[in-house]
Amino acid sequence: MAPGLRYLACLRLSADSDGSTSIEWQRGVIRHHVSSPHLSGIVVGEAEDTDVSGSLSPFKRPKLGKWLTSKADEFDVIIAAKMDRLTRRSTHFNELLEWAQQNGKFIVCVEEGFDLSTPQGKMMARMTAVFAEAEWDTIQARILNGVQTRLENRSWLVGAPPTGYRIKAVEGGKRKILEIDQDFYPYVEEIFRRIREGQSTHRIARDFNGRGILTWGDHLRKLKGEETRGTQWQATILNKFIRSSWVPGLYTYKGEAVLDDQGDPVILPKTPLATMDEWTDLVDRIKPSRSPTATVSSRNSAKSLLSGVAHCGECGAPFTSLMDSGYKRKDGTKVPGHRRYRCSNKFKGGNCKSGSYIRADILDVWVDQEIRGSVGQWDMYERAGVGPSQARELQSAKARLEQLETDFLAGEYDGEGQEESYKRMHKSLSGKVALLAKQEEERARPSLKPAGKKYGEVWEAKDQEDRREFLREYQVKVYVWGKGMNEKEAGFVMDLGDIQAMAEELFPDRVGRTRVKRVFSHNVPEEYRRKVAEAVLSR
Repeated sequence: MAPGLRYLACLRLSADSDGSTSIEWQRGVIRHHVSSPHLSGIVVGEAEDTDVSGSLSPFKRPKLGKWLTSKADEFDVIIAAKMDRLTRRSTHFNELLEWAQQNGKFIVCVEEGFDLSTPQGKMMARMTAVFAEAEWDTIQARILNGVQTRLENRSWLVGAPPTGYRIKAVEGGKRKILEIDQDFYPYVEEIFRRIREGQSTHRIARDFNGRGILTWGDHLRKLKGEETRGTQWQATILNKFIRSSWVPGLYTYKGEAVLDDQGDPVILPKTPLATMDEWTDLVDRIKPSRSPTATVSSRNSAKSLLSGVAHCGECGAPFTSLMDSGYKRKDGTKVPGHRRYRCSNKFKGGNCKSGSYIRADILDVWVDQEIRGSVGQWDMYERAGVGPSQARELQSAKARLEQLETDFLAGEYDGEGQEESYKRMHKSLSGKVALLAKQEEERARPSLKPAGKKYGEVWEAKDQEDRREFLREYQVKVYVWGKGMNEKEAGFVMDLGDIQAMAEELFPDRVGRTRVKRVFSHNVPEEYRRKVAEAVLSR
């Protein structure tokens, strides 16, 4: 290895408690290695992932994933104290190794002493990764064997109850189960309902704080008779709760859902907070905005209905929002200013020639009227929740299953008691492959379901912030030209985004009629309408 290279320290721990692999121990091993005289390297950054399973792909880890996908030009070498701090899966290790080769990077595992710049080093690393994965699967199967009986009768294993549940002793105190905490459940129901209505988690958090509702941590402290800390609700807390596998009651081990002998996920509480379908739908609803313009500053967007929605018709750039200062009349009286939308391209010195510019209240009122008068009369439909893609996990599970079967045929499980371990691992992996394959099949063909209400009812119940999120979520876009057919007024065209797409899927024979229109417009020549409509068709 050449001296003077830039090193990215890869640190990982499932739980920061084991002294033999603690973060500080890993950091010390790495820094000692990098600073050795024959390397004289420099550690330019650390990807520290705590409470992260070794079965998770390096590209999906919160910290390491960001370095690999967006900061690869800032380091030359990925270094870890041990290979299992990088990953415990051979498929993930091979994926990382291929990425490193394609991007001109090196990988160093200090304890194993790998030099992956040589073919022999790469071969030894791959072999070690396969053996490490087999050992991991064996350990996991042994642990699951030990708790199998308790899982089958839905016994709670250990620790504090997850959000929304309480621990109840049954059978004379011989075992414990999870049940819904009825004192806290009304708030859980309210969170679910408001998210289904399209309200943002930011708004829910603000409202809960204003009403003095205790967070889950303070709720548990109060139950124990302890002093509460006054922890505030935040959107991140609500998002983390919604995404938690405990909402549908899934029992997980090291970040992966535990499957029963039939390949179905183990649901620990007899009555979970939500069904799997309901949970998937909720997670889908709190996804980050799909609009690339959703990074508009909160200072402006809080006061603007169409931030991230309105665009310049000339160049397509998003509008920014600002408040002008008004002016004074000749008689000295002050005329108050107005909030306006303007082309961000023109404002920042770009190549937009005209740079659309319009009072915000005029455009906001037009959009509101169009939504109420047209889309508002339509029956509302939603896409069934499909969740994130599991294609990579499916590929990994298939590879592990094939490796397991190959090892069995090669006699790797001929030892005493190992055949039972193999059978259980095979059932678990087979079930996981079947489950992931089914999820991917459903994800490829998401169905539409009626919401039982009209768009207008939902729109009417929202405040401005939630209406903006509604427009963004359905990818509605509004285009503005400073001069329309009547040159004294601006011209507008609105593309209904996913609302339109769903309508065309449901009613293909009505496209172009009054019930289903491709775009809505005001004071624009036909060429402007056609331009937006053609863009809609090309999606």
